[in-house]
Parts: sequence; C-alpha cells; structure tokens
Amino acid sequence: MVLFVDRAIVIGAGVMGARIAEVLALNNVNVTLRDVDDAALARGRKTIEGDLDGLVAFQAGKAARAIQEFESKSGVALTAEQKAKAAETLKPNFDAKRKEKLLAKITFTTGWEGCDKADLVIEAAPENPALKKKIFAELITKVPEHTVLASNTSTLSITDLAASLPSARRGRFLGVHFFNPPTTLPLIEIIPGIESRADIVEDVVNFLAPLRNHRYPLIPIQVKECPGFLVNRILGPMLAEAFACYEEGIAKPKDIDLAMQTGAGFPMGPLALADLVGLDVIQHAAKSIREQQGGVVAQRPVQIINQLVAAGRLGQKSGRGFFEYNRDA
Repeated sequence: MVLFVDRAIVIGAGVMGARIAEVLALNNVNVTLRDVDDAALARGRKTIEGDLDGLVAFQAGKAARAIQEFESKSGVALTAEQKAKAAETLKPNFDAKRKEKLLAKITFTTGWEGCDKADLVIEAAPENPALKKKIFAELITKVPEHTVLASNTSTLSITDLAASLPSARRGRFLGVHFFNPPTTLPLIEIIPGIESRADIVEDVVNFLAPLRNHRYPLIPIQVKECPGFLVNRILGPMLAEAFACYEEGIAKPKDIDLAMQTGAGFPMGPLALADLVGLDVIQHAAKSIREQQGGVVAQRPVQIINQLVAAGRLGQKSGRGFFEYNRDA
C-alpha cells in the first residue's frame, strides 16, 4: 500500500520538532505536536509563528523589492501602471489568512490524543537513546498497527532504537533525518534499520518527495545506516579541520569562513555553520559518532569546541560562539 498521511504526530516541540510540524502543516497534513509541558509547547508555537510572520512579511514585500531591483539595475523608472502590473504578477502567495489556516492544522498537546489516528509519527526528542527508546516503548501502545514510526536522529543507530519496539513492529520503523532548519533546508536523510521493510522506506520517500518547505521541494535520499549517516560523516571531519585552523591561529574566524565561501564555493563558512547548528550539538554528534566507530578519533584532538561549550558559548542560541550575535535583532 502507498503511504497516505492524513494525521502525523511530531514528538518534541523544540526547534527541530516545531519546524518539522510546520513543514508538514504547510503541505496540508494534520499535525499533532506533543511535548511534556505547556511551556515547551508555547516555545514551539512561538518558533512556528515567528517563521510564518517572517514568511508573510517576505511575501508582502516581494513586488516592491523586484521593482526596486529592476529600476536600480536598468536605470529605467517604471510607470504607475507598470508597477501595478508587477505587483499583481508578484502578489503574495502566503498571507496572514494562510498563516492562520496553517496554524489551525497543528494541535498542541501534552497528551496522547490523536495517536489512535496517526499514519506517521516523527520523534524529534533530544539525542538521548534512552529517552527515545522510552518514548517509542510508550508510543507503540497508543498507535495503530499501520502507523509508520520514525526518529529524527542525526547520529544514533536506527537498529538500536528499533530494539525498544516489539519485533513485529520494527519493520515500520526507520530514521527520517531533517536538517536544521527544515523550513529552508530541503534535504532529508531516510535511514533504514536492519529490520526496516523496503516497501515502508520507499513509501516514506514517496510521501516526502512531493512536499516543499518555505523555499524548495523536499529532497529525501536513502542512506545506509552508519555512524553519522551521510552528511555528518562528511561534515564532521571538515568542521574538525576548521576548528583546528582556528585553534592554531592559522587565520581569523571571519577569514576561515570567507576562504571556504569564496575559495570552495560554500554558501556559509564552517564556523558560522557550527554556530548555527549549536556547538553543543556539534560536540554531542562528534562524541556519538566516535563511540559508534569504536573509538576512532581525529588525527590531532581539537579542544576549542570543549572550551567554548564549557564557557557557555554555544553559537547563535546563546549569543556567542566563534562569533557574536545580536539575539534581539
């Protein structure tokens, strides 16, 4: 059977979970966003509403920006009639009314309501295997047999997480790794565990492929289960070298990032990327990958990440990482 998702459950209303729910609702899926308390849900709702307000403002100014850019580049002043025609052509396709319609697709709850009708559950709890297993062990008693269960883990073993489920339910369990922020980054790693059914994996890919976030169509790719999966396996060593260059004083942070942007074609420098992801998240992911690899470490251990995390400099989320950020901007 082809996977049809009318009701999805997202477990965890943090930045990732809230935005996964937002993307699903944007694509007309009814979503229940669950967390342990009302404060966490309020933060999740604030994240979603902030994203949508930004999208409404962006869409509202689309025509004015295009007119200004054309006049600036061409040196030609458009007539009032031409501007009106441009405004009609570039009228917003996401406005305040659509924002409210999207929010109405999301139910915020600390309970388990809606689970009996769930076609898909995406767990987006912190990267703690014991916590994730506990969630799935409880969840499995509340969802129908047809429900597909997925973890939004970035590094943890899918097969190990599936061990929390009865053997008969493990075929419908897999990894679905969205990238931060899922509202603008289109990639999703689909990771089967050793007992994941091939038809379920294909169904999830086919469900996600027609969807889109605020900017792009989603791009689900199937990845073999391994420490770090695909992107983090490649990204980890690159970031470690960037951290080492900073630690050794080879170049200033802005020049390290500028070099990789202008010399290697990166849209964002590695240090700014690390700040965006969160240095505590980078630290945890690296530790998780090393443990799964059996203790394989970088050629020369780098201490700067440990030092910055210890100092509370976690990147954009704390206002300081490799760079300083105006959190009120």
